[in-house]
Amino acid sequence: MAKALKVRSRSGRLVSGLVLAVAVVGLVVVLQSAAEQQSWPSAEGTVTERYKRKSASVEVEYPLPDGRVQVATLPENGPIREPGSRVTVRYELRDGQVVDAALADNDEGFWVMGVMLGVLIAGSIGMNLIAWTPARRPEWISPGAR
Repeated sequence: MAKALKVRSRSGRLVSGLVLAVAVVGLVVVLQSAAEQQSWPSAEGTVTERYKRKSASVEVEYPLPDGRVQVATLPENGPIREPGSRVTVRYELRDGQVVDAALADNDEGFWVMGVMLGVLIAGSIGMNLIAWTPARRPEWISPGAR
């Protein structure tokens, strides 16, 4: 049978601290990605096709500032969109080319990841408090025996 990890042991403290550090870094990355995507320019596009493979995605046609029309297949995390419906697309341009694009209402994914990481952080803080508090001595030990 596997040995249980004692919370107040050195390895328990290391694991709880490591989980906390990774969760905080993950939350920072998710928040930075969400903020960066909010700053991208946007355009009104039209859904041309809807796919349901492993995950739902839509093919969207949208105009770029220089007049060209871009077609992209984007993951659909929000409401179901049928062909012909209008959507807002955020995109990132580098050297006149679209390098990344997303539906503007895909913020639900960031919220879900943020909440999950927040819960993990709260649990990790609790585990760290347990791991780093000194163990109480039993009161039945006489003062002279300490």
